[in-house]
Amino acid sequence: MTFYSGNRIPEWQNNLFIGALSGMHIARLVIENNVVTGEERLLVDQNQRFRDIAQGTDGALYTITDQGRLYRIDRQ
Repeated sequence: MTFYSGNRIPEWQNNLFIGALSGMHIARLVIENNVVTGEERLLVDQNQRFRDIAQGTDGALYTITDQGRLYRIDRQ
């Protein structure tokens, strides 16, 4: 899991991203005043088990699956 601290996707700043193995998605949790106020599920249609997620130096998020697939998550 990782907190997004980049400025490439401003609406994601300070959101928590969690790879779901059994859920087969990336969960984006919106946090305000230390309370989860929203959730979005990313890459659900890929049918993959997401093993890890990290923010790259370019401000995008990168995640890898059990099958060795690497995804770059970026809205730009």
